[in-house]
Amino acid sequence: MGEHDAAETARVYRAKPNDDEIADVLGQRLTATVGTLNEDGSVHLAYVIFLYEDGRLYFETASMTRKARNAAERGRLSMIVQGGASSGRNLMVAAEGTARILHGDSAQQINRRLRAKYINPTALDGIDTAWSQLDDIAVELTPHRWRSWTGSVLHEVTSRHLSVPFADAWLPDNA
Repeated sequence: MGEHDAAETARVYRAKPNDDEIADVLGQRLTATVGTLNEDGSVHLAYVIFLYEDGRLYFETASMTRKARNAAERGRLSMIVQGGASSGRNLMVAAEGTARILHGDSAQQINRRLRAKYINPTALDGIDTAWSQLDDIAVELTPHRWRSWTGSVLHEVTSRHLSVPFADAWLPDNA
């Protein structure tokens, strides 16, 4: 086993994507994990589709869901998006901040734009009609803290020790 190299470790774990890389991840059709605080102090996690506009993150949900109730009652939430692996980059972007619940027309407008990011235009009206009856709110996250990490330096360091490309070192999902 090799000697621990503190400088190399710091380089791997302190590597940060630039603003363009972050915007690229947040613009992709990925899912985000939303974390809200339960009354007992535990964290409730849920996957959502999301929209990133004007420095804020949005997701749609029903006002009766735990994530919506937690966001409304405590006013804070976190979101994390893992992306870029398909383009050869491994990026993580996380935001922590203030939650605001949008209702009525404001929610429906955000939710329509959010759905348009993911749904085939020929199906958007039908999905919009169906989901608007279920998801009556949009949740807005105004970030106070951003965290990000890129795996590109880890891949570079690891690749020096491999006889195959980094992507080929992993077992397939169905193995």
